[in-house]
Amino acid sequence: MKKIKNCFRIIILLNSIISYSQNRAILILDSVTKLPIETVNIYYPEIQEGTFTNSDGEASINIRDYDLKISHIAYQEKNINSKELQNSNTFYLTPKSIDLDEVVVSSFNLNKALLYVLKNYEKLYENQAFEKECNFKETLSIDNKLKRLILTKVNWWSKSYQIKHLSDLKMRLGAIDYNINNPMDVFMDIPKDNIPSNSGFINTTNLISSIYLNSFLVNFIKYNPDLEAVIEKSSDNELIVSFTSDWKSTSNYLYRSKGKIIFDKKTKAIISITNEVENQNRITKSFTVRGNKRFSYENINSVSILNFIKNKSNHWSLNSFEVSADFNITYNDVKHNGNIKNNLFVLKDTPMEKVKNLGLINLSKPIYQNLPKDNITTASSILLSNEERSFIDVNSGIKNR
Repeated sequence: MKKIKNCFRIIILLNSIISYSQNRAILILDSVTKLPIETVNIYYPEIQEGTFTNSDGEASINIRDYDLKISHIAYQEKNINSKELQNSNTFYLTPKSIDLDEVVVSSFNLNKALLYVLKNYEKLYENQAFEKECNFKETLSIDNKLKRLILTKVNWWSKSYQIKHLSDLKMRLGAIDYNINNPMDVFMDIPKDNIPSNSGFINTTNLISSIYLNSFLVNFIKYNPDLEAVIEKSSDNELIVSFTSDWKSTSNYLYRSKGKIIFDKKTKAIISITNEVENQNRITKSFTVRGNKRFSYENINSVSILNFIKNKSNHWSLNSFEVSADFNITYNDVKHNGNIKNNLFVLKDTPMEKVKNLGLINLSKPIYQNLPKDNITTASSILLSNEERSFIDVNSGIKNR
């Protein structure tokens, strides 16, 4: 009888371990349009761990014994308990309904608001040493066809969410899900000039400095001293401000900034910022390496997006970061459209005073040049979209996971 009881105990223990480690597929849709919502943060606030939806509104979350929070800057938050999670895998978010306050005026002193954030930076944003377990994702598309797909874990350690020197941070490579980097297929008559390194990348040092809001704002203010800003929407909790700069000229081209910033009304902190730099006639003319044939590269725009959530210590913490650029390559009188995008998704946030120096990223190189050629899969990661899964299938024979 004791043996039977012990067997039951073992079975129950095994079941609890298995259920604890289970993943749950989740689909997030807009309650009005019924369309999927991208970059929804699905996380456990108690342990500051979670994931994000892909462009198909899909995510996979590890089942924990905590309530889930589903969050997106444009939607009302939703809390899900463990029972709801077991009974359903589709959840709907309601768009935020933000009405203008009666006291709202059209103009807004954006420069003053940004200087306030910088002056009170340590009070508003996390100010202790941390390590964030992140997914880094990079895609490159030419003529709307994927050419590069990198998805890897990156462990980001920093003394605080404030950067003064690159020595204040360490970025280490973790498990690699996918690393496919195909030729551009632009120089059709000179195949060897289509090598991936010619297709461009986002400078890693600039990428790192941009994920720190203090560095981002200092550069933003420096290059945009005279912005026209208006209050677009206002509610009890949030203030949404849109901005546009005048066109400015350099020796070769014109550029301007435009975008949107969401402020938390209570703390006056920035909780989301989108900045697009538009270019006119920013064209570089060059020659192919092997054929010495003329081609031109046009930088159309670049977009940076930072989003924040509150952590357990009641400070604002970076939740996700995106930087992308649109460009054209004209060769043999044929214009090819391109887009390159880097995303950083924070999956887990842990206070940590020190970390080891193993696997540090060389910040002078693009991320993909830091990666080994072999794929190392991991179960816990951002899900690929249908388009990306098809790309993986074609290039490596890996079936949909």
